[in-house]
Amino acid sequence: MNKVFISPFLIIIFIFTSICLSACKSQGSDFSNIEVAPYFDEDLPSGVLEFTNLVLDSENCNRIIPLGAINPPGHTFPTDHIYLLQRVTDLPVYAPASGKVIYIHEPSAYGDRAIRIGVTNTMSYYLGHIILSPDMKVGDTVTAGQQIATTGNTSCVDFGLLNKNIVNGFINKNLPLTTIYGDKPLSYYIEPLRTQLYSLVMPPEAIDNPAFIYDEGVTDGLFTQDKIGSLSGNWFEEGSFADGKYFQWEQTLAFTNDVYYPNQIRIAIGKDIPFQNLAVITQDSPINPGDVTIESGIITYYLYNANNTYAGVPTGSRIGLMLVQMLSDTRIRVEIFWDTVSENKEFTDSSWFYER
Repeated sequence: MNKVFISPFLIIIFIFTSICLSACKSQGSDFSNIEVAPYFDEDLPSGVLEFTNLVLDSENCNRIIPLGAINPPGHTFPTDHIYLLQRVTDLPVYAPASGKVIYIHEPSAYGDRAIRIGVTNTMSYYLGHIILSPDMKVGDTVTAGQQIATTGNTSCVDFGLLNKNIVNGFINKNLPLTTIYGDKPLSYYIEPLRTQLYSLVMPPEAIDNPAFIYDEGVTDGLFTQDKIGSLSGNWFEEGSFADGKYFQWEQTLAFTNDVYYPNQIRIAIGKDIPFQNLAVITQDSPINPGDVTIESGIITYYLYNANNTYAGVPTGSRIGLMLVQMLSDTRIRVEIFWDTVSENKEFTDSSWFYER
């Protein structure tokens, strides 16, 4: 196998990206404790949302992580918002569209906050990990291009869009409303801003590296990957749900794809185990999760650390083996062995069961 050199620069970029993603993890991972707040304001007029201004000045936005990123355990499920990665901290943050402040989240563990702004009676957007202007309050009107904050104590700004008019097609609807109504924020930008922002959707190895060509065609990304009758998408450990609650990240599992390289299989698991962000390489000829059905029987996936990749391909050695079997369209059995040499295994009493 050819050795791949990973520069210290890419390692630093990966660390900052991980900090950015982990900053979005729920404290305690139990959504039931999050204050119930307005997601839409029915008193706002109907209409079509358009983003006419950048959230960060163009020279300050390093790159964009599109919809569908995973970073278990806090984002075992593909993310319903994008990330605007900044080159430095303490940057001005602007409202991308005019609207009404309908919710302000209390300061996070990082000292920053999130704001939700209603634009129409069915559409709103939110920005997270920002330091809000001190006089900003619920009920205020903001105008497109108005500075409403500065960047927070992480390396990115969260940017999400909610659209009450869409159906995302999740098999299990026990998800936060930001996910149920999640939409593609970049697609609502006017031109030429939309094209400009799509050009920033790129993996970390492409930053400041003219020799690296990224041409996978990913623009908005994809976070809804549930496919009825297959393995693809989001799963919850049996017994995860209690009355009035959503779930804890530790009880989740997702069969998905790399956010930049959709042909690369990714598996994210919330359990407290040695590796949670897992990759499967194409050389092993794995069955795509979207093609796995009840008739497929027991499937074996050879596992690699998805945090160590280059151009979507794992660069390290194999770390384990996963067995998975669809018992029904809504129930699966899973077990991971930290075995780097065996080609096959059998389920034991330590296996886990997931449903959706």
